[in-house]
Amino acid sequence: GGVGKTTIARAIYEQIYTQLEGCYFLANVREGSQKRGLDHLQVELLSKTLKDGNPNVGISNTRIYFIKDRLHSKKVLIVLDDVW
Repeated sequence: GGVGKTTIARAIYEQIYTQLEGCYFLANVREGSQKRGLDHLQVELLSKTLKDGNPNVGISNTRIYFIKDRLHSKKVLIVLDDVW
């Protein structure tokens, strides 16, 4: 419902994202996953969070190890909006 959850999440994100090594606010997850699929959203999330235009990870299982390797010691904030 419309109680301002996205607005609150965005405001908090804007206040703290500069303190982190990686961050991404992924809006409209439900719509994006229906249109482009979860794999595309995962690659987009990695690309933006790591500030890497092409994370160059194709296979979903390989992506898990890539995520662990690249993000395990970093402070990151990932906000997924409109998920259900």
